Amino acid sequence: MAKLEELFSKLDAGVTAVRRTQALLKRYRQSVLHAAVTGELTRAWREAHPAASAETGVALLQRIRAERRAQWEAAQVTKRGGQLPLGEGWKSKYAEPEALDTSKLPELPTGWTWASMRQLGEVRLGRQRAPQHHSGPHMRPYLRVANVYEDRFDLRDVMEMNFTPEEYETYALRENDILLNEGQSLELVGRPALYRNEVPGACFTNTLVRFRVYQNVLPIYALSVFRSYLHNGEFQKIASWTTSIAHLGADRFAGLHFPLPPLLEQAEIVAEVERRLTVLDALSQTLTDELKRAERLRQSILHQAFTGRLVPQDATDEPAAALLARLRATPASPTKAKAGRGHKATTQQTTLNI
Repeated sequence: MAKLEELFSKLDAGVTAVRRTQALLKRYRQSVLHAAVTGELTRAWREAHPAASAETGVALLQRIRAERRAQWEAAQVTKRGGQLPLGEGWKSKYAEPEALDTSKLPELPTGWTWASMRQLGEVRLGRQRAPQHHSGPHMRPYLRVANVYEDRFDLRDVMEMNFTPEEYETYALRENDILLNEGQSLELVGRPALYRNEVPGACFTNTLVRFRVYQNVLPIYALSVFRSYLHNGEFQKIASWTTSIAHLGADRFAGLHFPLPPLLEQAEIVAEVERRLTVLDALSQTLTDELKRAERLRQSILHQAFTGRLVPQDATDEPAAALLARLRATPASPTKAKAGRGHKATTQQTTLNI
């Protein structure tokens, strides 16, 4: 037993150290994402590349707003079969997103600006599941909250629903769309993943919010922002929630602030985040493997202990079989013998009474 306790004590200490390192890696991952979206991660890069901020985030936002309006106008023309509406008055119906109130937001690095989600991309809630959609001539796969994890999809259980061609135009997923958990536990609401066409032709349900960036916003940079917000509590702040589930809310999400750097700096942030998180992922996998190895080692120690191979055997020790035979042959103590006779007498008396 002493040897068993010694080995288990060492093994437990190793497992504790591994779990402590896992916690440190988790905090470092969060700090990398936070540094990415606050400009701290690329501070030295900005100083070394002053020309990269020739087009500031403010100018970039103006270009994005112009693109947004152009897309709206093109959609109006498409609705009319390619014909331009008569006159110019129809253009006045375009609704420009409201300017973001930045009075309570932290200061950003030079060249960056704050924008709202609706200024930078299309925000849409998926379609509700309903019995009438469970069958039909246009069955398509769809993703739901159970499929979306942080920066990855679980595709072991992808279901299908009927989406008409018109519905498919609205709810189809395109490569580089970002899906976020709309309804989840409070600590996981807003959990995001970047769709890379893992399920071709897929749509999505109203348990998810789809964010489709306009040009000049890198989708992978937007994903870094959302991952940071998942961990620093920004999504929790805007969620409506009960004791069982929280809802992100498509409209609340659309009004949320977004730190917008120049396009070249977005690319640098993406590269630096990828480099650091790749190292962290490799370390995390190593630690996970070590925990599995520790559990196998624990089972091996127990097996050796119960098969007599944990410690060297003394050749002069009495064999277990001989010890057992000797114990069986040992006469019972007087007390036990007396108790035994009493039991026999009682049994005989009971028999006579019957």
